[in-house]
Amino acid sequence: MNVMKSIVALVAFSCFSPVGQAAVKWAGYAPSRYTIMCSSQAEPEEAKEIAALLNERLAACQLGTLPVSFDGQALKGPRIDIIHSASMPVFSYKVKAQKGHITIDGGGSWALQAAVNSLCDQMTAKGKIPAGYSCQGTVEGKYLFPQAQDVNVRILDDNIWDYSHDTIPAAWRKAGIDCRDAARAPQFAQLVRAYMPGVLTLQEYNRHMHDVFYPLINRYGYTIAYESGDGPWNNTPVFYQDQVLELLHVNYHLYTPSQWSNHGSKSFTSAVFKEKKSGKVFAVINTHLWWKSDKKQPGSTFARAAQVRLMMAETEIIRARYHCPVFVVGDMNCEERSVPMRQLLEGGFQPCYKIASRYGNRDNGHHICSPTEVGERTSRRLGPDREKGAIDHCMLFDPEKKVDVKVFDCIQTYFTVPLTDHYPNLIDAAM
Repeated sequence: MNVMKSIVALVAFSCFSPVGQAAVKWAGYAPSRYTIMCSSQAEPEEAKEIAALLNERLAACQLGTLPVSFDGQALKGPRIDIIHSASMPVFSYKVKAQKGHITIDGGGSWALQAAVNSLCDQMTAKGKIPAGYSCQGTVEGKYLFPQAQDVNVRILDDNIWDYSHDTIPAAWRKAGIDCRDAARAPQFAQLVRAYMPGVLTLQEYNRHMHDVFYPLINRYGYTIAYESGDGPWNNTPVFYQDQVLELLHVNYHLYTPSQWSNHGSKSFTSAVFKEKKSGKVFAVINTHLWWKSDKKQPGSTFARAAQVRLMMAETEIIRARYHCPVFVVGDMNCEERSVPMRQLLEGGFQPCYKIASRYGNRDNGHHICSPTEVGERTSRRLGPDREKGAIDHCMLFDPEKKVDVKVFDCIQTYFTVPLTDHYPNLIDAAM
């Protein structure tokens, strides 16, 4: 479900109340004279998607569609410019009509979508765009992508990159991007708010990030399932909406020996939940497996295999008591064809992207992002597809077929690229 497939669920933002006037003019010109001009500074495809959304909205309002220019050359006559100003905050937008031109500006895809909705709401409400018209706003704090009515399990999973330093790396300073936790945490929080999953699972989650991030999502109703306290820090936490779900059981397991769990970061957290509305029960196991290759550290593959067997044993323990389906998610640092993953696959665990009945995103879920390299779309994985190149996995053990996975999505909105080298994964399912 890319941006355009999920846009139908985006919250529309209105600047004026409907009065039902007939169409007149836009900023002094007949609507048919306009051309949409794509000049996004973020990514070439971003403006194209927003232009397509604008034409979809216009067509839905029976206002026809407009020609779109992608070549960047100046156009004669009135135009609607779609831009992405570098100075615009990532979730903010602005619409302005001046001298026959309409500018749609936003700090990212979600903001630009909201700007289009604002403009189209104005067209619908007033029937025209008056000269001097302007509107601005933000999508921050907005629930943008409600789950379908037949979905009652939503899980959001992401490895958020443990960069807990209070300095900005030279490459990032040069690019003018702040990768510190104080800058990234609010964006992760808005990602959570936009989708409002029942369960949130993270990897590489450090105390430094927790101090900034947890209060931000706590105000949206999220509780951490396992509190580390003064004990070993849990880098693989599970959060849940406590108004929607009841926590029945939680367990944190740190992988040992320490040679296979650098800085105590490799672990799993298991949690069993009961949906309060239906009483149905399901479990989630969130993990981060050992990361090195056998070439760099002999025995690494079998260390991951041993860690997987511990999760499989945890699955058996949970099912013996709760008789429920179990989702296993996280950064497993190995591909499907590897020995550790073959254990899961041959043991009856199914990849959510393969069993999704409505949509299954097959992207490998990775791109460049590190202290020395500013986030960009380029991937260095073994292949672009999930089956060959992915190391983040979302699996389901459900031999009784109690769960229908509707959607598996790999969220690739542009603002997520400089946040971490892992794209967030989304599961929508029905029990």
